[in-house]
Amino acid sequence: MKLIIDDNIVVFLDKVYLQNLDLTNQNLIEKKLVKLINKLQNKYTIDLNGYYNVYIHKDINYGLIIDMQKEELEYIDYFNNQLELNIEIIEDSFLYKIEDIFTINKNLLNKFIIYKNGYTFYLKPKANLSSIELGMILENAEILYGKEAKKIEQKSQIIKV
Repeated sequence: MKLIIDDNIVVFLDKVYLQNLDLTNQNLIEKKLVKLINKLQNKYTIDLNGYYNVYIHKDINYGLIIDMQKEELEYIDYFNNQLELNIEIIEDSFLYKIEDIFTINKNLLNKFIIYKNGYTFYLKPKANLSSIELGMILENAEILYGKEAKKIEQKSQIIKV
């Protein structure tokens, strides 16, 4: 698990977390999310209260990216321990942004569609990757998802190496 806290909270969960998770069961998702939030609050001493739009981006190769965006609602007062979640699950396809494509083994690169935009490369898996293969990519990459990834796909050129 990786956590980024700035204006929003972004949690990265690898595909092992998906194994026993039924993303079609809304009640189960809410329970798991509340459990995860409690764990984050206890471990990182962060206060979460108020109304959050929660976007769960699901990718079969990587796992989940949970993007929690706090909504500032003036007309509703929340107590310190109240949390309301609006959850949306998005089937997604993540891109891996790489500055120097030549740091990646050519056999591994063959498992990706490679996009080039300017001097930057973006990798999109063609098929399932092993945990080791994904780890090798993540050592050199930044994950892009959602609208940002779709925009890169649309405006970039596909190349072969």
